[in-house]
Amino acid sequence: MARREVIEVTCDRCARTETQPKSNEPMHTPELRVTFHGVTTEYGDLCVRCRSAVENYFKSMTKRNDEEEKAPDKSEEPPAKTGLFGGKKS
Repeated sequence: MARREVIEVTCDRCARTETQPKSNEPMHTPELRVTFHGVTTEYGDLCVRCRSAVENYFKSMTKRNDEEEKAPDKSEEPPAKTGLFGGKKS
């Protein structure tokens, strides 16, 4: 029978208790620290479901900024018009 070391984690966000693989990260650093309008919230331990939700929220917020940076300039020339088979249209 194989053995592995796990820890029991109680999620600071939803209070769910689950076992997770033991990590080598220091235990004193919070997993998530958010400051919004001067209010700071910290979560030391997150369950897999909450960690995934937080990751998706973060990707969603940063995606908006990335899309704004990648927006094409209005000064660019529009693509040349082509015919049905790729030939130039007169």
